[in-house]
Amino acid sequence: MLSGLRGVGKTALLNELLSQATDRHWITAKIEAGAARSLGIGLSQELTVALRTATGQHSPHRLSRLLSVFKSFSLTVNPSGAVSFGVDVEAAAGHADTGAFADDLTALFVSMGEAARDLGIGVLIEIDEMQEARKSELAALNQSVHRLGQAAIPLPVMVIGAGLPSLPVRLAEASSYAERLWYFQAVNVLDEAASRAALVVPVQDEHAEWDEDALTAALAIAQGYPYLLQAVGKHIWDNAIGRRIDLEDTTVGLAAAQREVDDGLYRSRWERATGAQQDLLRALAEVGGDGAVAIADLARQVNKRRASDLSAARDQLIKKGLVYAPQRGLLAFTIPGMSAFIARQP
Repeated sequence: MLSGLRGVGKTALLNELLSQATDRHWITAKIEAGAARSLGIGLSQELTVALRTATGQHSPHRLSRLLSVFKSFSLTVNPSGAVSFGVDVEAAAGHADTGAFADDLTALFVSMGEAARDLGIGVLIEIDEMQEARKSELAALNQSVHRLGQAAIPLPVMVIGAGLPSLPVRLAEASSYAERLWYFQAVNVLDEAASRAALVVPVQDEHAEWDEDALTAALAIAQGYPYLLQAVGKHIWDNAIGRRIDLEDTTVGLAAAQREVDDGLYRSRWERATGAQQDLLRALAEVGGDGAVAIADLARQVNKRRASDLSAARDQLIKKGLVYAPQRGLLAFTIPGMSAFIARQP
């Protein structure tokens, strides 16, 4: 389980892992959790594509059992969906068709793992924005993976999730054993050495170089935030006049990067909030910057008698993905640098 703030590279990591697994001809699927579709429907739709690809790479006969179980699973979670593999397949009656998502998901994972083991490959299931999944879906996923882990000989099935820092808590709320089930890896902003490498190495690869004062200014603005480092590097490079990047190049590029990040990352989220919600966001920025703040302190900042007076605005901002609760009674921005953007707003 990868957890971290927005823009630190969780989705990029998922994409890289997916690419490596696909290059090895694994059965892969990547879905995004959320209200638009259930985890079951998402898996059904994405695995249909993956299994169509697999039937073109392997003998359909060796996949026949998996295709039948998968069709049974798909018709159960999404009766109106189309399932076609280019070969005739009947649903496996009595398998992955109970209507209990945890049981059906377990049956599907077992069938996929057995087929993959027979083929000498693996299965990779990725779930992005996992904090958006329903509690019941997280519980079912926990239960399915837990059952797989109890097998005498583990099947080659890997599940990787990614989400906001609240994801470990959400998983634990769904199942008490989740903290022992998953390997949790926090994805954070980069340290100074990694930030420097992110800006210096691509420039060196193009046979160019930085003036030290120009590089220092760029690093000071980016603060190790990968999304901002990417924007800063792009715009400074695009605006550089020669093969040596000087402080003037950096100044011009930083202004362009700031406009892009403000308009493309921060402003769209700021404008999603109502006036009352913006008041709470401004208070959060003023009291804590990019750090976590106690709800009680925010209530005092906006002249509310009780912390509970902020519950509605808090819950809506969490649903909109602008803030999260790192611990009970605390609130923080999901995006580094949001407090500085708010400070620039009239």
